[in-house]
Amino acid sequence: MLVYFGLFMLILTIVGMVMRYESRLVLIVSGLCMGIAAMDPMAVLTGMSKGMLRGNMILCICSVMAFAFVMRYTGCDKHLSHAVAKPLRYVRLFLVPGATIVTFLVQIALPSAAGTSAAIGAVVIPLLMSMGVHPAMAGAAVLAGTYGDLLSPGLAHNVYVADIASKALNQNIGAIQVIGYHTSAAFISLAVVATAMLIITLVTGEGKGYVPESDKETGVQDFKVNYFYALIPIMPIAALVLGACFPKELPFLAKLKVEHTMLLGAIIGIIATRKNPGQGSKEFFKGLGHGYGEIMGIIIAAAMFVGGLKATGLIDSAIAMMKGASNVATLAAGIGPWALAVVCGSGNAATQAFN
Repeated sequence: MLVYFGLFMLILTIVGMVMRYESRLVLIVSGLCMGIAAMDPMAVLTGMSKGMLRGNMILCICSVMAFAFVMRYTGCDKHLSHAVAKPLRYVRLFLVPGATIVTFLVQIALPSAAGTSAAIGAVVIPLLMSMGVHPAMAGAAVLAGTYGDLLSPGLAHNVYVADIASKALNQNIGAIQVIGYHTSAAFISLAVVATAMLIITLVTGEGKGYVPESDKETGVQDFKVNYFYALIPIMPIAALVLGACFPKELPFLAKLKVEHTMLLGAIIGIIATRKNPGQGSKEFFKGLGHGYGEIMGIIIAAAMFVGGLKATGLIDSAIAMMKGASNVATLAAGIGPWALAVVCGSGNAATQAFN
Protein backbone atom coordinates (compact mmCIF):
# COMPACT_ATOMS: atom_id res chain seq x y z
CA MET A 1 0.00 0.00 0.00
CA LEU A 2 2.84 2.38 0.88
CA VAL A 3 4.42 1.78 -2.52
CA TYR A 4 1.27 3.03 -4.23
CA PHE A 5 1.20 6.05 -1.93
CA GLY A 6 4.82 6.75 -2.89
CA LEU A 7 3.88 6.52 -6.57
CA PHE A 8 0.95 8.87 -5.95
CA MET A 9 3.25 11.38 -4.22
CA LEU A 10 5.75 11.10 -7.07
CA ILE A 11 3.02 12.00 -9.56
CA LEU A 12 1.82 14.81 -7.29
CA THR A 13 5.38 16.16 -7.09
CA ILE A 14 5.63 16.19 -10.87
CA VAL A 15 2.35 18.10 -11.05
CA GLY A 16 3.67 20.62 -8.51
CA MET A 17 6.80 21.13 -10.60
CA VAL A 18 4.82 21.54 -13.81
CA MET A 19 2.66 24.16 -12.07
CA ARG A 20 5.92 25.97 -11.25
CA TYR A 21 5.70 25.92 -7.47
CA GLU A 22 9.03 26.49 -5.68
CA SER A 23 10.90 23.28 -6.42
CA ARG A 24 12.70 22.94 -3.09
CA LEU A 25 9.48 23.44 -1.14
CA VAL A 26 7.66 20.84 -3.25
CA LEU A 27 10.42 18.27 -2.77
CA ILE A 28 10.71 18.83 0.98
CA VAL A 29 6.95 18.70 1.61
CA SER A 30 6.55 15.62 -0.59
CA GLY A 31 9.43 13.84 1.15
CA LEU A 32 8.08 14.65 4.62
CA CYS A 33 4.58 13.47 3.68
CA MET A 34 5.96 10.12 2.52
CA GLY A 35 8.18 9.79 5.59
CA ILE A 36 5.30 10.50 7.97
CA ALA A 37 2.97 8.12 6.09
CA ALA A 38 5.60 5.38 6.38
CA MET A 39 6.03 6.28 10.08
CA ASP A 40 9.71 6.87 9.37
CA PRO A 41 10.26 10.65 9.18
CA MET A 42 13.89 10.14 10.21
CA ALA A 43 14.57 8.62 6.78
CA VAL A 44 13.75 12.02 5.29
CA LEU A 45 15.63 14.02 7.94
CA THR A 46 18.66 11.75 7.53
CA GLY A 47 18.52 12.47 3.81
CA MET A 48 18.68 16.16 4.66
CA SER A 49 21.74 15.63 6.88
CA LYS A 50 23.54 13.61 4.22
CA GLY A 51 22.65 16.14 1.54
CA MET A 52 24.08 18.99 3.60
CA LEU A 53 27.38 17.18 4.11
CA ARG A 54 28.25 16.07 0.58
CA GLY A 55 31.87 17.11 1.02
CA ASN A 56 33.23 16.76 -2.52
CA MET A 57 30.14 18.29 -4.09
CA ILE A 58 30.10 21.24 -1.69
CA LEU A 59 33.77 21.97 -2.31
CA CYS A 60 33.43 21.78 -6.10
CA ILE A 61 30.07 23.48 -6.55
CA CYS A 62 30.66 26.34 -4.11
CA SER A 63 34.24 27.07 -5.17
CA VAL A 64 33.33 26.99 -8.88
CA MET A 65 30.43 29.39 -8.32
CA ALA A 66 32.69 31.66 -6.22
CA PHE A 67 35.21 31.74 -9.07
CA ALA A 68 32.45 32.43 -11.60
CA PHE A 69 31.23 35.40 -9.54
CA VAL A 70 34.75 36.86 -9.42
CA MET A 71 35.18 36.36 -13.17
CA ARG A 72 31.93 38.23 -13.72
CA TYR A 73 33.07 41.03 -11.40
CA THR A 74 36.46 41.38 -13.11
CA GLY A 75 34.97 41.09 -16.60
CA CYS A 76 37.32 38.24 -17.51
CA ASP A 77 34.35 36.10 -18.58
CA LYS A 78 33.41 38.76 -21.16
CA HIS A 79 36.94 38.83 -22.56
CA LEU A 80 36.89 35.03 -22.91
CA SER A 81 33.45 35.10 -24.53
CA HIS A 82 34.42 37.79 -27.04
CA ALA A 83 37.72 36.04 -27.81
CA VAL A 84 36.12 32.70 -28.68
CA ALA A 85 33.09 34.26 -30.41
CA LYS A 86 35.15 36.48 -32.72
CA PRO A 87 35.78 33.78 -35.39
CA LEU A 88 32.01 33.28 -35.80
CA ARG A 89 31.87 36.47 -37.88
CA TYR A 90 33.81 34.70 -40.65
CA VAL A 91 31.80 31.45 -40.90
CA ARG A 92 28.36 32.65 -41.99
CA LEU A 93 26.93 29.20 -42.79
CA PHE A 94 28.04 27.73 -39.47
CA LEU A 95 26.98 30.63 -37.26
CA VAL A 96 24.39 28.69 -35.26
CA PRO A 97 26.27 25.39 -34.76
CA GLY A 98 29.41 27.46 -34.18
CA ALA A 99 27.67 29.27 -31.33
CA THR A 100 26.76 25.90 -29.80
CA ILE A 101 30.38 24.73 -30.02
CA VAL A 102 31.71 28.00 -28.57
CA THR A 103 29.30 27.74 -25.62
CA PHE A 104 30.40 24.15 -25.02
CA LEU A 105 34.08 25.15 -24.97
CA VAL A 106 33.54 28.14 -22.69
CA GLN A 107 31.64 25.99 -20.19
CA ILE A 108 34.66 23.74 -19.78
CA ALA A 109 36.39 26.77 -18.25
CA LEU A 110 33.28 28.05 -16.43
CA PRO A 111 31.47 24.91 -15.21
CA SER A 112 28.15 26.61 -14.55
CA ALA A 113 25.34 26.48 -17.10
CA ALA A 114 23.78 29.68 -15.75
CA GLY A 115 27.10 31.53 -15.58
CA THR A 116 28.15 30.41 -19.05
CA SER A 117 24.76 31.29 -20.55
CA ALA A 118 24.97 34.77 -19.07
CA ALA A 119 28.55 35.34 -20.20
CA ILE A 120 28.43 33.84 -23.68
CA GLY A 121 24.79 34.75 -24.33
CA ALA A 122 25.46 38.45 -23.79
CA VAL A 123 28.08 38.27 -26.55
CA VAL A 124 26.92 35.60 -29.00
CA ILE A 125 23.17 36.26 -29.13
CA PRO A 126 23.51 39.95 -30.14
CA LEU A 127 26.21 38.94 -32.66
CA LEU A 128 23.97 36.30 -34.25
CA MET A 129 20.98 38.67 -34.33
CA SER A 130 23.05 41.37 -36.03
CA MET A 131 23.97 38.82 -38.72
CA GLY A 132 20.35 37.89 -39.41
CA VAL A 133 19.75 34.95 -37.06
CA HIS A 134 16.33 34.89 -35.40
CA PRO A 135 16.53 35.63 -31.62
CA ALA A 136 14.89 32.30 -30.69
CA MET A 137 17.41 30.37 -32.79
CA ALA A 138 20.29 32.39 -31.32
CA GLY A 139 19.10 31.55 -27.80
CA ALA A 140 18.65 27.89 -28.69
CA ALA A 141 22.19 27.75 -30.08
CA VAL A 142 23.61 28.87 -26.74
CA LEU A 143 21.34 26.59 -24.70
CA ALA A 144 22.31 23.57 -26.81
CA GLY A 145 25.96 23.92 -25.80
CA THR A 146 25.54 24.23 -22.04
CA TYR A 147 27.00 20.86 -21.10
CA GLY A 148 30.69 21.46 -21.75
CA ASP A 149 31.39 21.05 -18.03
CA LEU A 150 31.29 17.30 -18.64
CA LEU A 151 34.96 17.76 -19.55
CA SER A 152 35.80 19.95 -16.57
CA PRO A 153 37.68 18.62 -13.53
CA GLY A 154 35.71 21.25 -11.63
CA LEU A 155 32.40 19.49 -12.26
CA ALA A 156 31.27 17.99 -8.96
CA HIS A 157 30.02 14.80 -10.60
CA ASN A 158 33.38 13.98 -12.16
CA VAL A 159 34.89 14.23 -8.68
CA TYR A 160 32.02 12.24 -7.15
CA VAL A 161 32.22 9.43 -9.71
CA ALA A 162 36.00 9.31 -9.22
CA ASP A 163 35.41 8.88 -5.49
CA ILE A 164 32.91 6.05 -6.08
CA ALA A 165 35.30 4.34 -8.53
CA SER A 166 38.22 4.68 -6.10
CA LYS A 167 36.26 2.91 -3.35
CA ALA A 168 34.87 0.24 -5.68
CA LEU A 169 38.24 -0.56 -7.32
CA ASN A 170 40.32 0.03 -4.19
CA GLN A 171 42.71 2.33 -6.05
CA ASN A 172 43.15 6.06 -6.54
CA ILE A 173 41.01 7.28 -9.45
CA GLY A 174 41.14 10.98 -10.30
CA ALA A 175 38.59 13.22 -11.99
CA ILE A 176 40.88 13.50 -15.03
CA GLN A 177 40.72 9.72 -15.50
CA VAL A 178 36.93 9.82 -15.29
CA ILE A 179 36.86 12.57 -17.92
CA GLY A 180 39.16 10.51 -20.13
CA TYR A 181 36.57 7.74 -20.29
CA HIS A 182 33.79 9.96 -21.62
CA THR A 183 35.70 12.60 -23.61
CA SER A 184 35.09 10.92 -26.97
CA ALA A 185 31.39 10.45 -26.16
CA ALA A 186 31.10 14.12 -25.19
CA PHE A 187 32.63 15.33 -28.46
CA ILE A 188 30.53 12.91 -30.51
CA SER A 189 27.47 14.25 -28.71
CA LEU A 190 28.59 17.81 -29.47
CA ALA A 191 29.01 16.95 -33.16
CA VAL A 192 25.51 15.45 -33.26
CA VAL A 193 23.97 18.49 -31.53
CA ALA A 194 25.83 20.97 -33.75
CA THR A 195 24.78 19.07 -36.88
CA ALA A 196 21.18 19.00 -35.68
CA MET A 197 21.28 22.76 -35.07
CA LEU A 198 22.63 23.31 -38.59
CA ILE A 199 19.89 21.16 -40.14
CA ILE A 200 17.15 22.90 -38.12
CA THR A 201 18.54 26.27 -39.13
CA LEU A 202 18.51 25.36 -42.83
CA VAL A 203 15.04 23.79 -42.69
CA THR A 204 13.37 26.62 -40.75
CA GLY A 205 15.29 29.39 -42.47
CA GLU A 206 15.85 31.11 -39.11
CA GLY A 207 19.58 31.35 -39.69
CA LYS A 208 19.25 34.37 -41.96
CA GLY A 209 16.90 37.15 -42.92
CA TYR A 210 16.12 38.51 -39.46
CA VAL A 211 16.27 42.30 -39.39
CA PRO A 212 16.71 43.88 -35.93
CA GLU A 213 14.51 46.90 -35.31
CA SER A 214 17.49 48.89 -34.09
CA ASP A 215 21.12 48.58 -33.05
CA LYS A 216 19.86 48.84 -29.47
CA GLU A 217 17.99 45.55 -29.89
CA THR A 218 21.15 43.66 -30.79
CA GLY A 219 23.33 45.48 -28.32
CA VAL A 220 26.30 45.00 -30.67
CA GLN A 221 29.25 47.17 -29.69
CA ASP A 222 32.99 47.22 -30.20
CA PHE A 223 34.86 45.37 -27.49
CA LYS A 224 38.61 45.33 -27.21
CA VAL A 225 39.68 41.88 -26.08
CA ASN A 226 42.52 41.57 -23.61
CA TYR A 227 43.75 38.06 -24.33
CA PHE A 228 45.50 37.73 -20.97
CA TYR A 229 42.19 38.47 -19.24
CA ALA A 230 40.57 35.92 -21.56
CA LEU A 231 43.04 33.27 -20.40
CA ILE A 232 42.37 33.77 -16.68
CA PRO A 233 39.07 31.78 -16.60
CA ILE A 234 40.93 28.87 -18.20
CA MET A 235 43.82 28.87 -15.69
CA PRO A 236 42.19 26.79 -12.90
CA ILE A 237 41.18 24.02 -15.30
CA ALA A 238 44.57 24.14 -17.02
CA ALA A 239 46.31 23.81 -13.64
CA LEU A 240 44.21 20.77 -12.71
CA VAL A 241 44.82 19.09 -16.07
CA LEU A 242 48.57 19.77 -16.06
CA GLY A 243 48.89 18.58 -12.46
CA ALA A 244 47.08 15.34 -13.26
CA CYS A 245 49.01 14.69 -16.48
CA PHE A 246 52.49 15.61 -15.19
CA PRO A 247 52.52 14.88 -11.43
CA LYS A 248 56.29 14.26 -11.28
CA GLU A 249 57.29 17.26 -13.37
CA LEU A 250 54.77 19.61 -11.69
CA PRO A 251 54.42 18.34 -8.10
CA PHE A 252 52.92 21.60 -6.81
CA LEU A 253 50.11 21.54 -9.38
CA ALA A 254 49.54 17.84 -8.70
CA LYS A 255 48.71 18.63 -5.06
CA LEU A 256 46.12 21.28 -5.93
CA LYS A 257 42.43 20.47 -5.63
CA VAL A 258 39.52 22.12 -7.42
CA GLU A 259 38.82 24.61 -4.62
CA HIS A 260 42.51 25.60 -4.48
CA THR A 261 42.73 26.38 -8.20
CA MET A 262 39.47 28.32 -8.13
CA LEU A 263 40.71 30.52 -5.27
CA LEU A 264 44.09 31.09 -6.94
CA GLY A 265 42.36 31.88 -10.24
CA ALA A 266 40.12 34.41 -8.51
CA ILE A 267 43.14 36.08 -6.89
CA ILE A 268 44.97 36.28 -10.24
CA GLY A 269 41.86 37.76 -11.85
CA ILE A 270 41.50 40.48 -9.21
CA ILE A 271 45.21 41.39 -9.33
CA ALA A 272 45.47 41.33 -13.14
CA THR A 273 42.39 43.51 -13.70
CA ARG A 274 43.30 45.80 -10.76
CA LYS A 275 39.80 45.58 -9.33
CA ASN A 276 38.94 46.48 -5.74
CA PRO A 277 40.16 43.46 -3.71
CA GLY A 278 37.60 44.14 -0.97
CA GLN A 279 34.72 43.94 -3.44
CA GLY A 280 36.37 40.96 -5.10
CA SER A 281 36.43 39.17 -1.76
CA LYS A 282 32.74 39.95 -1.26
CA GLU A 283 31.94 38.57 -4.72
CA PHE A 284 33.91 35.39 -3.99
CA PHE A 285 31.99 34.65 -0.82
CA LYS A 286 28.72 35.71 -2.40
CA GLY A 287 29.41 33.05 -5.01
CA LEU A 288 30.09 30.50 -2.27
CA GLY A 289 26.72 31.28 -0.70
CA HIS A 290 24.96 31.23 -4.05
CA GLY A 291 26.43 27.83 -4.85
CA TYR A 292 25.25 26.36 -1.56
CA GLY A 293 21.84 28.05 -1.47
CA GLU A 294 20.80 27.64 -5.10
CA ILE A 295 22.56 24.44 -6.18
CA MET A 296 23.24 22.53 -2.97
CA GLY A 297 19.81 23.66 -1.75
CA ILE A 298 18.04 21.71 -4.50
CA ILE A 299 20.33 18.73 -3.88
CA ILE A 300 19.42 18.75 -0.18
CA ALA A 301 15.71 19.00 -0.98
CA ALA A 302 16.05 16.19 -3.53
CA ALA A 303 17.84 14.05 -0.93
CA MET A 304 14.86 14.50 1.40
CA PHE A 305 12.50 13.57 -1.43
CA VAL A 306 14.53 10.46 -2.21
CA GLY A 307 14.51 9.61 1.51
CA GLY A 308 10.73 9.71 1.42
CA LEU A 309 10.62 7.48 -1.66
CA LYS A 310 12.88 4.98 0.10
CA ALA A 311 10.68 5.03 3.21
CA THR A 312 7.63 4.04 1.15
CA GLY A 313 9.58 1.21 -0.49
CA LEU A 314 9.09 2.60 -4.00
CA ILE A 315 12.82 2.75 -4.76
CA ASP A 316 13.45 -0.77 -3.42
CA SER A 317 10.59 -2.07 -5.58
CA ALA A 318 12.04 -0.35 -8.65
CA ILE A 319 15.51 -1.77 -7.94
CA ALA A 320 14.11 -5.28 -7.44
CA MET A 321 12.31 -5.00 -10.76
CA MET A 322 15.48 -3.83 -12.54
CA LYS A 323 17.60 -6.63 -11.06
CA GLY A 324 15.61 -9.15 -13.02
CA ALA A 325 16.04 -7.28 -16.28
CA SER A 326 19.51 -5.88 -17.03
CA ASN A 327 18.22 -4.11 -20.14
CA VAL A 328 15.70 -2.20 -18.04
CA ALA A 329 18.46 -1.23 -15.59
CA THR A 330 20.67 0.08 -18.41
CA LEU A 331 17.77 2.07 -19.85
CA ALA A 332 16.84 3.43 -16.43
CA ALA A 333 20.44 4.54 -15.84
CA GLY A 334 20.16 6.81 -18.86
CA ILE A 335 16.55 7.94 -18.68
CA GLY A 336 16.16 7.95 -14.88
CA PRO A 337 18.45 10.92 -14.07
CA TRP A 338 16.91 12.90 -16.93
CA ALA A 339 13.36 12.21 -15.72
CA LEU A 340 14.22 13.08 -12.12
CA ALA A 341 15.96 16.26 -13.30
CA VAL A 342 12.72 17.28 -15.03
CA VAL A 343 10.83 16.62 -11.79
CA CYS A 344 13.17 18.36 -9.33
CA GLY A 345 14.64 21.00 -11.65
CA SER A 346 18.27 20.10 -11.02
CA GLY A 347 20.58 17.90 -13.04
CA ASN A 348 23.00 17.96 -10.10
CA ALA A 349 20.38 16.63 -7.70
CA ALA A 350 19.19 13.96 -10.13
CA THR A 351 22.68 12.67 -10.84
CA GLN A 352 23.50 12.71 -7.14
CA ALA A 353 20.37 10.70 -6.31
CA PHE A 354 21.02 8.06 -8.99
CA ASN A 355 24.73 7.77 -8.19
